[in-house]
Amino acid sequence: MKELKQLLSKECSYQLRDEIMDQFISSMEEITLHQGDILIADGSLDTNIYIVKEGIMAHTYLSGAKDCCWGFSLPGTMMYSLHPYYFNKPAFYQVIACCDSVVMKQSKERFDNLIAESHEFARWVLSMAQCQLFFFEKKNSVISGDARERFISLAKNRPEIFQKVPMKIIASYLGITQQYLSNLKKEYKRMIYG
Repeated sequence: MKELKQLLSKECSYQLRDEIMDQFISSMEEITLHQGDILIADGSLDTNIYIVKEGIMAHTYLSGAKDCCWGFSLPGTMMYSLHPYYFNKPAFYQVIACCDSVVMKQSKERFDNLIAESHEFARWVLSMAQCQLFFFEKKNSVISGDARERFISLAKNRPEIFQKVPMKIIASYLGITQQYLSNLKKEYKRMIYG
């Protein structure tokens, strides 16, 4: 529990008191996923709240017949599917485990009750949402430019993605082919190691 609390404390600027954080975490269920397991299926009505404890999750969607990756959730990230959670509509994004992962799960009902019972918890949830919007904007400002620039930025800012995420998903995220990604990785290694 201590490790998860530390991860969550790094995710937003508002710090939740230990007793409330303990109440939140202790009411969650731990789920173990293997690489390729689907946590939230597109089209599902999954309203649960999840926090990545270990591993990396990819958020994907179908564009025609092509799987596209728009982002990743790393340890400490809180995630949920907005369509089902807010409007009881089928999920648009699919969330899959990029590697063996552990996530914590809490029901929408329990999460909403904690928000209603604790003003402090509600402030923390708002701060988490604001931080996620900040990181979404930061990602768009950092992972920009042509394919080579996006690759270098990702390699510098999130090297763990290259260690744990399949090439197919990284290539989709960068909007390039797997072959071009392989070439960029070789070129990057030559730049770094000579």
